[in-house]
Amino acid sequence: MSAEAEGGGHSVALAPEHVLEIGEFAVSNTVTATLFVSLIILVFALLVRHRAGVIPTRMQVLFESLFVFFLDKLEEGLGEARARKLVPLIVTLFLFIVVSNQFVLIPLVGSIMTPEGPFFRTPTTDYSATIALAVSVVVLSHVLALFVSPLGHIGNYLRIGGFIEILRGKRPLGELLTVFIEFFLGLLEIIGDLGKIVSLATRLFGNIFAGEAVIIIISGLLFVSQFFIPIPFIVLASFAGLIQAFVFSLLTILFISNNMVHASHR
Repeated sequence: MSAEAEGGGHSVALAPEHVLEIGEFAVSNTVTATLFVSLIILVFALLVRHRAGVIPTRMQVLFESLFVFFLDKLEEGLGEARARKLVPLIVTLFLFIVVSNQFVLIPLVGSIMTPEGPFFRTPTTDYSATIALAVSVVVLSHVLALFVSPLGHIGNYLRIGGFIEILRGKRPLGELLTVFIEFFLGLLEIIGDLGKIVSLATRLFGNIFAGEAVIIIISGLLFVSQFFIPIPFIVLASFAGLIQAFVFSLLTILFISNNMVHASHR
């Protein structure tokens, strides 16, 4: 599914373009951009580690501040031991989304072209990419909860304990309606998790794609407008990209914490 809006030589396409073929696999420009973003994060991490010292650099202070911020949020729900194990993952997720959202601001990436289209495209403007991120986050929250208490976590969704208690005579038959309600509430939890995936993916995709679309369309209206008029929209889109990275990361912490805590208390 794709849609295009053209103006002044610029275009906005919903679907990514395939720019490479590796055997039978077609590689889209969002995949190439994702690999490039991963490389950027790796290089920055190595630089920060290399320059880390007792007297911190500005970059070291920034990374340490992010680390402490997300560590505090994780500790609120999981405690210090579990939080320290998970904080590198959350920080990495945040950095990936931040760099991806600001991808168009990287110099020269937009000028690399192929016959099929741009070689790079902002990863989070591809709905399949944001769906993949959301699925990974939700699945991870369940995997971690299963490690905490497999039966407890499964019991939060497959609530058949009430039926077993009635059959064993531990609960009166008059509570059968209540047991059925509990069972269907468990099924609603499954539907709710599917809703989490759609909500996470759509929020991130919608904000970033809309921001880039507005900038491209306004830039293409007139030759002069592409130099000055888009600047406020670029600033606004950059700020929205930063906020969405925080929102996605904090919701990830919330999902993981809720599942692990509920599994342990089941």
